[in-house]
Amino acid sequence: MYPFVRVFLAGLLALLMSACATGPVSSVWTQPGQTPRQYERLVVFGVTNSPKVRRAYEDNFVKQLQALGVTARAGHELVSDRNLGRLTRLTEGYAKVKADGVLITHLVSDEAPNPRPAARIGSVPDHYRHLVGYFSQVYEEVCAPGYYSDLKSLRLETNLYDAKQERLVWSGRSQPLDPTSERTTISQVIEEIVAQMQRDGFLPSR
Repeated sequence: MYPFVRVFLAGLLALLMSACATGPVSSVWTQPGQTPRQYERLVVFGVTNSPKVRRAYEDNFVKQLQALGVTARAGHELVSDRNLGRLTRLTEGYAKVKADGVLITHLVSDEAPNPRPAARIGSVPDHYRHLVGYFSQVYEEVCAPGYYSDLKSLRLETNLYDAKQERLVWSGRSQPLDPTSERTTISQVIEEIVAQMQRDGFLPSR
């Protein structure tokens, strides 16, 4: 691995460990008119080309979900880093543990950073709607060189898919992450995302 890549990944991991989101989850989408279903067996896949960053995503989500009584598995326990980009391994992984839902999470870089993103949105891009199509495109984009060109415009995006139908049922993003703050860690950002899914009716209430 080239030295500048090592330095960048170290900076990204440091951001995840100390970043502060400036407010609640935003850009939340749900299918209009759908009745929320509570998902109780979830697998979490973090999309990144850094094993350490991937585990930071997945393990923190699993911890928060298990606190709600959800049966949750980290994707790295089922699909190796080397095989993460292979769609057959991905689908075999969550089918193996009979998951009823699949969470896919990764950082997104806003083209035009907005300090106050909309709380709710009425639509998502077409490729978001189907798990396989979404994961295939996102994996290619996120793992491309230069994807995280501006650490100051990053938000954590999380999508919940129904495992059986492989369709999107919930999508949301954190507020912009503040790389200069040490007040809130990524675990607390993920806690708020999980809490929002619960408020929207897709996770059990304790």
